[in-house]
Amino acid sequence: MGIYKWPASLIKVGERILRNFFWSGKPDSRKSCVVAWDKVCKTFKEGGINLRRLKAINQSLMMKLSWNFLNPTDGWSEFMRAKFISKSGNFSRITKGSSIWAGVRGAIDDVCARSGWVIGDGASIDLWRDNGCSSLSLKDWINDDHIPWNDLHAKLSSIIVQGRWTIPGNLQLLFQRLGVDIHSIKINKNNADRRVWKPDLMESSWSKDPSRLFVTKIGRCGGLLFSLTRLFILDLLCGDGDFPTEKFLRMTKSKPKLWNWMADMFQLRNLDRNLYSFLRAGSLMSPYLRDLWTGAVWGGSSLIWQACNNCLYEDLNFSLAIVKRQWLKRIQDCAALSTSLILLVKSCYWELPRIGEIKINTDGAAKGNPGKGGIGCIYRDCNGNVLGTLAKGPGLVSNFMAECEAIIHGVEYAALFGWLIAWIESDSTTAVEAFKTNNIPWTLVAAWENASRNVRNIQFSAKWHEANFSADALSKKGALLHEGVSMYVMGRPDFLKKIEVPMQEYFRLC
Repeated sequence: MGIYKWPASLIKVGERILRNFFWSGKPDSRKSCVVAWDKVCKTFKEGGINLRRLKAINQSLMMKLSWNFLNPTDGWSEFMRAKFISKSGNFSRITKGSSIWAGVRGAIDDVCARSGWVIGDGASIDLWRDNGCSSLSLKDWINDDHIPWNDLHAKLSSIIVQGRWTIPGNLQLLFQRLGVDIHSIKINKNNADRRVWKPDLMESSWSKDPSRLFVTKIGRCGGLLFSLTRLFILDLLCGDGDFPTEKFLRMTKSKPKLWNWMADMFQLRNLDRNLYSFLRAGSLMSPYLRDLWTGAVWGGSSLIWQACNNCLYEDLNFSLAIVKRQWLKRIQDCAALSTSLILLVKSCYWELPRIGEIKINTDGAAKGNPGKGGIGCIYRDCNGNVLGTLAKGPGLVSNFMAECEAIIHGVEYAALFGWLIAWIESDSTTAVEAFKTNNIPWTLVAAWENASRNVRNIQFSAKWHEANFSADALSKKGALLHEGVSMYVMGRPDFLKKIEVPMQEYFRLC
């Protein structure tokens, strides 16, 4: 089943069975649905319960086969490519007796649209049909069937000479009209081309994809979480239910008293009787009180719900005092779990590098996320002397991309000056971990491999902003420069009034 495209009728029957089982507990017993199936199948963050649509599962399996087809690593993919790719480089539109090619062919467009290339020698990238230099291939952008595309077989290697771009005039004009500055695309010299998934640089997540490896942020209201919550939370806040037992009626009348008692404890007045209003009331509190209030709302809702069930189904007596004590106990538990419980003062130090080692403190900044960015680097030796500083304007970037580019340019300039042993220190833990695990954004892979190739040894560390303020000042200077403009100063520049003192203690509130 994992290699075939499922018929729509099969998917429809399968989802009907899932729906019936979800709402009635039996696959063949139909029951009225409280929430639309589309909402049920959303992720937890979007208000659903993270069930996957069968169509999306099938499409993700087809995309996996298509990825293997486009990146041959075994005999199956080599055989499929030989059978279904014509001499002109086009994919076959007929099945040729294959039962799986229709599904693979249908998913190829999705894979190509959500993947890109780390350009090496260019031998594997079709100049006209692949999106090696832009989000759209030249063939799709030109979109002219009168051009004899079957006769055009050039590879990207035809415009790469000794690791540099060599673009004919007419092709350069095409790239300009497409809005692509091809000379800004880094070439990973002396390496083969590599296809990679394209991340969404606006977020740390991936682009939209049926397999949910790529999730797009959408509105969370209206999902299953809030739909199910409306079934009982609104009543818990102070609603009067139409239930048969006198104990339950007494419990219902006590709900407003309980919520008013809790609101008075937090000095809250005139709250609307709905979940959104109660949770929103904590937005103006300190982080610690906000944690307590959030725990009080959810903990109280759970307690009242349990008390209602006990009165209705177990015929147990309701005690206002007991519920209050249990409620306070839950708030106490929430206080122990709160990360905002105590503001701690912690310290850090700026350490000297070893003899023969150069320490590069880097920082990146963006006025907005993304926005106009700047990167800064400061180079210091084992005695703490400033050997040089770098400030550059990378253009429109996100904060994470600016941090990564600062590290890459810091190493690149170190290699130019013959500093072969480097210690990179940044105040971005995420960027440092990305370089340590070789998981940097795909658009920077070629630039990083070119920059680090000539450096013998590189180590990374993360330091708080309080001990990295000189690089921060340089990144702000870089944000004032035009895109692509660099300012390198030998020694310590006049505008850098303050630098880190070795082994001096710097403090921050945590």
